[in-house]
This record gives sequence, C-alpha cells and structure tokens, in this order.
Amino acid sequence: MESRGDYVEAIASYDRALNLRPKDNAACEIWHDRGNAFHYGLGDYGQAISCYERALHLNANHELALQNRGNALLYGLSLPEEALDYYNQALKIDSGNALAWRNRGNALVELRRYDEAIASYNRALAIKPDDQTSWHARSLAAEKSGFAERPPTTKPAWYGAGYGDPPTFVEGETDSDIVFASKHTATNEISQLPHGQPMFIIEDDWGRREILLEQDQYVVGRDPKSDICLHSQFVSRQHAVLIKIVKPNGRSIYQIIDGNLDGKLSTNGLLVNGQKCRMIDLQAEDVIVFGPRVRAVYHLLPPSTAYS
Repeated sequence: MESRGDYVEAIASYDRALNLRPKDNAACEIWHDRGNAFHYGLGDYGQAISCYERALHLNANHELALQNRGNALLYGLSLPEEALDYYNQALKIDSGNALAWRNRGNALVELRRYDEAIASYNRALAIKPDDQTSWHARSLAAEKSGFAERPPTTKPAWYGAGYGDPPTFVEGETDSDIVFASKHTATNEISQLPHGQPMFIIEDDWGRREILLEQDQYVVGRDPKSDICLHSQFVSRQHAVLIKIVKPNGRSIYQIIDGNLDGKLSTNGLLVNGQKCRMIDLQAEDVIVFGPRVRAVYHLLPPSTAYS
C-alpha cells in the first residue's frame, strides 16, 4: 500500500499489526515503517519522529531509524544540530554508510561548519565515488568555506550546473541520468516560441504521464491533495506552484514558483534547464527537475494536434 502511495491505509495497516502485540523485533520494524509513511508520505514530521522514537526504544541500534529520525529533524523541522547527533549514532553502527555521511555533511553545512562538512562528503565519496549529489554538495560547501579551488581527491561527476546559494540537498540515493535541455539565450523572445496547448510531461516513480494545463493555478508536490501529485520521496509536499499569466498580447503562459503559496521554499528547489530557479516564466521544452528521477517537460502541443 505504501509503495502505491496509499499512506493513510498503510498507517492503518501498521496500527492493526501493532494491535496484535508482535515481538519486539517485529514491532520495531513496524514502528520504523510507520514513521516512514508519516515522514516521506504525509510529511507529518512530528508523528514520524514519535514513531522512530518507539522503534529506537525497542532497538537503540536500529541504523535506519536513527538515520530517518535525523532526516526528519534536518529536512522536515530544520533542526540540524539535533539531526547531527542521530547521524553520528548511525555512523557508529556502520561507518560505511555513504548516505549517512552525506546527510551528516548536509547538517554541518546548515550549521556553517563547512570544513567538517567537506570532510563528511569526502568520507561519503570514498565509499561511493559516483555519488553525484555528494560531489555537488561538496562543491557548494567548498565555495561557502572560501576554498572553492581546493582539488578533490577523485574526479567529480557533476549532477548539474548553475546552482544558486539555496541548498539543494536530498534525503536519499540518486542515480539520476537526467539530460538537461539547452538553456534559452537572451535572444529568445517569447513571441518567437510556438503557440499551442501547454502540457506537463511528468516522469517520477510511477512512470511517465501527460497532463494538460488549463487551470489558472496548480499546486505541485508530493501531497496526494496536490493538483499535480508527484510520486517521489525527494519531492516536498508542496514543492511548487504553476500560475497562468496573461501577457499584454493576450497570449497565456505559465510561471513556476518554488515552494508553496505562503512562500515556504521546497527542500530541493527547482532546476530549470540545469539552472537553479525560484521563479521563471516557462518556455516550450523547458525541463524542470524537482529531485533525483523526478522531472517534467513543459511542452506546447501544435494547434493542429491539441486536444479539443
């Protein structure tokens, strides 16, 4: 159920299992999985942390519960100091956990302890040299520490280019093979772009699908109640907003804005054609990346093929 995105029913199923009073080792796993459903599914970080605490009460050395509790504190509640403690505990259990080293580095960056963050990313990359996200995070930390020219120990495999200052960290693994579309140049006038029915071509954990864009506004995110629901743990509950803009010439375009309507930015931000963006007017064939293996192409159907 959880793998299909039905997190509420998954939680109810975990509750039924707990009511059967399973043995401690089984109960520990159920509490951990219940926490993941709240955390990555519903974005209820308080409930998630409570579940992880129950799991850790049953098994203080449950590595994933320690790591995911750290993730909820760092990415959900923006408490890097508290998160750091849980990553340290997880690494005492398994010092070969590349993801825990990366997340530890992310927490240290939030605390502006850049040299320590770089050391953590180095440990992650020593274990997993092709982790593009760790390479990029290391680069950002080096820039912020004032040592951008410090040579890395192995050859980087860049996730993208042109990121801005806001953090673009993610909570899980990535093997993204995304190919970015070419950036528009300054000479690309909107009037030169093709007219037609706008649509989103989405690729996420549920595969590929096409959505015609007709409303004045769309909320895009992991929340099942979103107008456009993206199925991935790397997407924020309310990741972005699409707003229809009518130009003086009467032509309508869509603008995408990072975060929710209250101004809270998403965790991973938006990449449009490889560039970090907080707000941008979309043009035909723009590629919007929400996180590893989650993207959308803004496509304009030719008038002759647009749906009626």
